[in-house]
Amino acid sequence: MRSVSRRAVIAYRAAVLGLTGDQPVPTDVLLEAGVQDHPTGATARLALRLRGSDTGGALVHSVRAATHLHHRTDAGVLASALRIEDARELAKQSIGPFGAEIGAGFGAAMDEVAAVMREVMSDGVARTKGELSAAVSPKVRPELAPWCAGCGVHHVQDALFRFASLQAGLSIHVDSGSASRFVADASFEPVPVDEARASLVRRFLRLAGPSQPQRLASWLSLTPAAARRWWSLVADELEQVDVDGRRGWIHGSDAELLADPPEPDPLRLIGPFDPLTEFADREFVVPGPAFRRQVWAPTANPGVVVRHGEIIAVWRRRTTKRSLTITVKPFGELPADWRELAAADAQTIARFLGPVDVQLDLAR
Repeated sequence: MRSVSRRAVIAYRAAVLGLTGDQPVPTDVLLEAGVQDHPTGATARLALRLRGSDTGGALVHSVRAATHLHHRTDAGVLASALRIEDARELAKQSIGPFGAEIGAGFGAAMDEVAAVMREVMSDGVARTKGELSAAVSPKVRPELAPWCAGCGVHHVQDALFRFASLQAGLSIHVDSGSASRFVADASFEPVPVDEARASLVRRFLRLAGPSQPQRLASWLSLTPAAARRWWSLVADELEQVDVDGRRGWIHGSDAELLADPPEPDPLRLIGPFDPLTEFADREFVVPGPAFRRQVWAPTANPGVVVRHGEIIAVWRRRTTKRSLTITVKPFGELPADWRELAAADAQTIARFLGPVDVQLDLAR
């Protein structure tokens, strides 16, 4: 078994996540696994901008049925891998009691809703989620569109709706701010299911390795048993690693980089829902529980400050029409030149959000 230090893992992840300045920026790798966009239009493209890229891609409901930015050409892989046949393989928090109710009929339900979505969207008109749901819900079996007390209407169950939109070949276009509409994109060719799922496991391990099946379960919002079945598809390609007494696995193609990773950037500002935090095994990446509660807040996750690959602070923003204030709350002492080191990222964030002026402050 290969043994590596925690520091080597942190440096490896910084390299594959594009936080090592003298290395090629791996935006292709990020888009293969998906960059979360929450709220819609707010975080995925910022993550790429902070890595010096603004590649195209498509916003779709993919992993956990959440909105992610992916390569448009990956639609077939994603749709095949994420067509879950039995809803009982999904974690309860992602599907709720609906999963137990529909059980093994989930795959067929997804196909039915996707077929109606394609029919509705065949007119080429872009639709908001509400407009699409209103058009689709009356055309599916009643059990797929239960009564929603919050909305006061019958509509397709939310997780089913989101997963079906991927199967229907729909992507999400951001109009302005967080306003968005579904559009019908070009059709895709399905990929064999096991091939597609093996590909997603490899992509996960590239960004999150060394890791374990339970971390894969969390990323995909699967039950542990389902995640182990996905994991087994690539088990013979993996190398076991000991990280300061903690066992994990790395894909064989990534082992060389893990053994000798480059030094991460001195200091970076990274936005909310960035792959750095979304792929993280939280207790490993941020050992202090009080600091973890700040990084992964119950609502409205902040951005983070990263020094040599380690998360050392969180930041939040306040904007007006012409100015942006980024307020940093450190976990300990910041380096004396932190403002100078953070200036370029602060300007990138300001340009992304629109204001002309940007100011870096410390939380009081």
